[in-house]
Amino acid sequence: MQPLAAGLDHRVYAVGDALVARFGAGAAAEAALLTAIAPRLPLPVPVPVAIDAEGDCIVLPRVPGVPLLDLPRAARRAFAAPLLAFIDAVHALEVDVPADEVTPAAWLLEARATWPAVRDAVPADRHAVIEAVLAAPAPAPPARRVFIHGDLGAEHVFVDAGRITGVIDWGDAALGDPAVDRGRLLRDLGPIAGGGERARFYAVCTALEDLAYGLADGRERYRTNALAALDALT
Repeated sequence: MQPLAAGLDHRVYAVGDALVARFGAGAAAEAALLTAIAPRLPLPVPVPVAIDAEGDCIVLPRVPGVPLLDLPRAARRAFAAPLLAFIDAVHALEVDVPADEVTPAAWLLEARATWPAVRDAVPADRHAVIEAVLAAPAPAPPARRVFIHGDLGAEHVFVDAGRITGVIDWGDAALGDPAVDRGRLLRDLGPIAGGGERARFYAVCTALEDLAYGLADGRERYRTNALAALDALT
């Protein structure tokens, strides 16, 4: 197996040319979730072909194409309409998953803690605006929770030949604030993704998070995307 990707809580390996093996806690639950939701959504979601619950591993078809994050920001906008329709369909599903207990206040505290580590990487003319966002109160908890992907960044949307070929990495799916999904699309696609002030709040928080990740791990595409997002959002 060849390493493909790694996140905070998972590792992904290529298994030949057609399959990937994803290792992470809760593999059996994620496999059941993917199998249940894939037929009910308007964009492709990979369905496991094998599960090793004891080894926390699921084997999935390899999604063709490249992450949307690899495309220039302007080119991503062509995919805004199907992605917005997709998250509407996701949020309409009734799925038995745990609730996301992380409050907007906790998001804000984490963003405030991240800012000093990334401040010098952000152009000086953005500092006052970002600091004003971080000084403002957090949004209230969501009025309602719905089923959300929970990490719907451009790195988890694959495209090939002008079409979306798969939406991956459902390990953070939960009952949560729908603005979380809209916020990441706003961060990565720009204003065409809409979503209002709640989405903007999550977009700024996740842009700071991605900037810290890009700086710490030398991942240039995360750094440049986060900086472009902060420029557009503030």
